[in-house]
Amino acid sequence: MNTRVLAKIGVYIFPVLTLVFACVYFGNESLYRELISEDNIVEWFTFLFLWLTGILSTIAWYRIRRAYGYHQWFFILFAGFAFLAGLEEISWGQRIFRIESTEFFNKYNDQKETNLHNTFQGIFQVKTKHIALLGMFIYGVVFPWLMQRNRLNKRIFNQKAVIIPPYFLVTGFIFATIMMFDFQTGYEEEIGELYFSMCFCIMLWWELWFLKQRQKT
Repeated sequence: MNTRVLAKIGVYIFPVLTLVFACVYFGNESLYRELISEDNIVEWFTFLFLWLTGILSTIAWYRIRRAYGYHQWFFILFAGFAFLAGLEEISWGQRIFRIESTEFFNKYNDQKETNLHNTFQGIFQVKTKHIALLGMFIYGVVFPWLMQRNRLNKRIFNQKAVIIPPYFLVTGFIFATIMMFDFQTGYEEEIGELYFSMCFCIMLWWELWFLKQRQKT
């Protein structure tokens, strides 16, 4: 798949998916609620996209290490983040293996699940989705916008420390951010998390393509 096709996918897939979700909501609200509920299709696709992101990030790190002889730590850290976020999304397989939560998680986790983000939320009374919303908006919307206008040091951000999402993914990050506000049913953050995971996956796919082209030259 060339970059033009990937960019078009990144621009149009999020409005199209949002339209599909809206049609399902107005056509069959009970089905809509089921799709975005725990242990259902939206959550599992989020997990799959996060783990695919982790795999792609690991591949990018390995190819850079093999070709140039150094570690690009962003890809190592991003792979770790993606794998961890995927496990958090499914509560580390707790429901799959029918593992009971300990007393600690029952006390501090509002969903009585074995995961860190809801437990952090219960202990510190801070909505983790609000932290994620702000962080992802800055990373996926503000940074690409500044990069597009040459207001960030491209050498530092693209080659040394941090990989900035391509500008065409701004649409996806905006749609994901909006979903995190939980309009309509109060569970739209599940769709937002799916969109964020898809943005990450497309971003890493994009980076791997350019890495492959650089190695050919």
